Amino acid sequence: MPDILMRLILILCAGLYYGAFALSLMKKSKDTLRKPLVILHAAAVIVNVGVIIYNYVINLIENGVGYAPFVSMYQVLIFLAACFFPIYFLVDRAYGCKGYKPFFLLAPAFVMTGPCFMDIADVWNFAPALQSVFFIPHVFCYMLAYVLAVIAFLVMLMAFLKKENHDKVCYCCVRMLFPFMTSGLFLGSIWADQVWGDFWAWDVKEAWSLVTWLNYMLCLHLYRREKTKKYARVLLITGLVFVIFTFLFANVLNVESKHSY
Repeated sequence: MPDILMRLILILCAGLYYGAFALSLMKKSKDTLRKPLVILHAAAVIVNVGVIIYNYVINLIENGVGYAPFVSMYQVLIFLAACFFPIYFLVDRAYGCKGYKPFFLLAPAFVMTGPCFMDIADVWNFAPALQSVFFIPHVFCYMLAYVLAVIAFLVMLMAFLKKENHDKVCYCCVRMLFPFMTSGLFLGSIWADQVWGDFWAWDVKEAWSLVTWLNYMLCLHLYRREKTKKYARVLLITGLVFVIFTFLFANVLNVESKHSY
């Protein structure tokens, strides 16, 4: 597929997310807006998933192996945007935190905007270290954790601006992200032992992933006491900063790291 066509598809996908977000903020009757909102959201997710499938097929054609669509930051961000959809249903249905759909529309819109300006052909050096059974579950766990970290931050920020209390959904997000982040860290350690012969090397990305994990562990405990919830809100800010630093630092800034591909 020509790059210009793929870029137009990505812009369309981001636009659908932004359009659905705009509808979710309108004050008209919910019955009037429900159908167009569902249509726009569904269309955005379908296009998003379609691009993920296309990336998988391209990886299969170019590499001869069915690599998961995580072989570049471009592919990872596209996958990350799609993760907000299932997490929304988990928060909305399983935990009963209603009324937060706008956050699950704005966040993937922002994430999908990034690939619109990135090099589509850019692919990481898919070193033998990445060709492991742990690759997909490790990345997937972290993607889900990062999605929840973004949502928790956005909800907390909106609550602060409106002087409202949304601790329930923030705590819900932290409760869910922590097991995923713990699993990602654990799987990464086992993977590292297989590849490099040691569970931990204090690599720059490993160190920051540990800092991020400790941040949310403390946040989780602070949310359990009424007197310390205000401090937990601060950790939602620092947590997102650490997530961005961990997620992008080693790859974008090209620091010396075993995780730079």
